[in-house]
Amino acid sequence: MKTPNNIFLLIFALVLGTACEEKEYDSSDSSAAVDHMEALKVASGFDWSASLNGKIRVAFQNPDNISVDREFVYLTDKDGAILEKTQVADLDASFKVELPANGEHYISFPYTGQSWKIDGPGDYNFQVSASGSNKNGKTASVGSCTVCASPIENNLAELPVINANSFSIVSETQVPGWETTAPDGKIEIWSTGFNGVPSQEGNQFFEINANNYPNAALYQSLCLEPGSSIRWSVYHRARQGVDVARVRIGATVSTATEVGLMADGTSAWGYHSGVYQVPAGQVTTVFVFESVSTGSGNGSVGNFLDNFRIECDEDGDGVADSQDDYPQDASRAYRSYFPSAGNQILAFEDLWPGKGDYDFNDLVLTQKVEIARNADNELVDAKFAISIDAIGAGHNNGIGLLLRKQDKTILNGEKTSTISGDIANDASNDNGFILSSNVYSDISEYYQNNGVGPSLTPDTLKFTVNFKSGVTVNFIPELYLFRSNNRGLEVHRPGFSGSAAFDNTLANTIDDNGDFKTADGLPWAIEIVSANDYDHPLERIDMVEAFPQFQTWATSGGSQNQSWYDFPAVEKIFDIAN
Repeated sequence: MKTPNNIFLLIFALVLGTACEEKEYDSSDSSAAVDHMEALKVASGFDWSASLNGKIRVAFQNPDNISVDREFVYLTDKDGAILEKTQVADLDASFKVELPANGEHYISFPYTGQSWKIDGPGDYNFQVSASGSNKNGKTASVGSCTVCASPIENNLAELPVINANSFSIVSETQVPGWETTAPDGKIEIWSTGFNGVPSQEGNQFFEINANNYPNAALYQSLCLEPGSSIRWSVYHRARQGVDVARVRIGATVSTATEVGLMADGTSAWGYHSGVYQVPAGQVTTVFVFESVSTGSGNGSVGNFLDNFRIECDEDGDGVADSQDDYPQDASRAYRSYFPSAGNQILAFEDLWPGKGDYDFNDLVLTQKVEIARNADNELVDAKFAISIDAIGAGHNNGIGLLLRKQDKTILNGEKTSTISGDIANDASNDNGFILSSNVYSDISEYYQNNGVGPSLTPDTLKFTVNFKSGVTVNFIPELYLFRSNNRGLEVHRPGFSGSAAFDNTLANTIDDNGDFKTADGLPWAIEIVSANDYDHPLERIDMVEAFPQFQTWATSGGSQNQSWYDFPAVEKIFDIAN
C-alpha cells in the first residue's frame, strides 16, 4: 500500500525552488538499460500513448471506371468485423482511428469485394477493380431483399454492347430489362467518352428520349415483395445546359406517382435517391424515368441516365440494409467504436503533483465505447463499458469522464440529453460525468488487484449517454482520476487539460512541470490500446522492470516496441487468472 508523501515532497520542493525546466531530449544516451522510470530520457513531446493513433487516408485509383464516390469503405479486423465505415468522396476516404499495435487491420471496399492490409495510420493508395466478386453494379441482375431473386437487369446500360466512342439507337427488344414509352419503341445508348461525356460507371449509359417524343420515359418493371421498404438510387446528367427528369414509382406506368425530380448540369453526374414502401398487394413495381425538359430545347437531346439500383431498407431510414448497422431501427444507422479496435487501458499514478512509484496500478481502467449515429450522421447515443481492473492506491479516488473534441479541448455547450446506468452528471462540467466519487466505496466488494491486497474479478461500470438532436461532432471520451476529498486535484494524461473543477494552483508545484508531466517528461497516466488483455505490474514493481521492452518504447518516442505490453516479466505482473 502506498502512503501519502505530499508534505515531504512539498518541503523538498520549497528547498530546491520551483520545478526545473524540462530537459532537452538526447537519444544518444538512452539505450543503456535502466532499472527505474526516473532514469529514462524521453522526448519532450512524447504523449505516453501506446496506440496507433491518427488518420488513415486512402486514395483510390479507378482505371475501370467503377462507381467509387458515395460508396462505403470499411476499416475491418482480421476476421472481417467492421470497425469503422465512411463514404468515398472524390476518390478519397479517411478515418480517425485509435488502433492497437498488436492487431491486424484492413481497408475493405465492399462494392467490389476487395480488401487491403494496412499497418496503421498513414496514407495509402489502392486500385479498385471491376473483377471484384461482390460488385453490385453488374450488367446482369443483382440480388434483392425480396422474395423475387433478381429485380434489376442491365442497370449500367451495358447491353447491348455498342461501338466505342459512339451512340446507338436500338429497339427496346434488344435492351435487357428496359422498356420505353416512346411510340417507336427505341432506346438510345451512349458509350463512355462520346462527345466528351463519361459514363458514371462502366462503359455505357442511357439517354432517356431517343427521338423527339415529349415526356418519353425509360422504365423497368420489378417484382418486389409487397409491404417491403426499399431504397432506390440513380445517376442523372445533362447533355446541354440543365436537363430535368422525374422519377415515378407505382404499380403501372400510368399510375406511377412522382417521388423525385432530377435537375442536373453537364459538369458531373447528379446522384438521386429515395425510400419507397411497396404497398400491400402490389406484386409488380414499375420504376419510370421520365423526361421533363432539356437544356437544348430538343426533347431527344438530353437527360442521360446510369447506375440504377434497388437495395433493401427495412426500417425506411434511407440507409440500405447492407450499410445499416441497425437495419430494424430507424433512429440509428451507423455504429463505431472508441477505441476503433481493441480496448483502451488507462493506468494512473495518484500522488500528483508529487511523484509516485511508477508501477501505474493506483487505478487501472479498461474502456470500450459503442457509438451510434443516425442516417444524417448525428450522434444518437454512446454505450460505455469500463472495467476497474486495479485499485492499488493509498488515497480514495474518484473517476471522471469528459467528452472532448478531436483536438483534446473540452467540448463546450451541453451536447447530451439523458444518461442511464452507472453514471451521474458532473455539475462543474458541460458534457462531464462522474462515474465514481470514491472507487473503494462504489465497488461491489473490496479488492485491489495489485498483488498486496485482496484480488477479485474486476467490477465493470456500464452506462449510456444519449445526445441532443443535431450533434455531429466526433468526440474523445476522456477518463481521469480525481481525489475524493479534494475535487480540484485531478490526474489527466499528458495533452489533456484539467476540467472546469480542476485547481490550477496545484499545477507546476512539487514535481509537476506542466501538462501532467515531470521536468524529465514522465507522466502520471499512460494509455494503452490493445487487442489483448493487459496485465499491470504488481505493487511497487516499476514499469521498466515489469516490461523489458518498455524502455525502448519510451526512449524511442513510441516508434519502437509498440506492443511492449505483450511481453512482460511474468513473475512481476498481476494476472487475475492466477
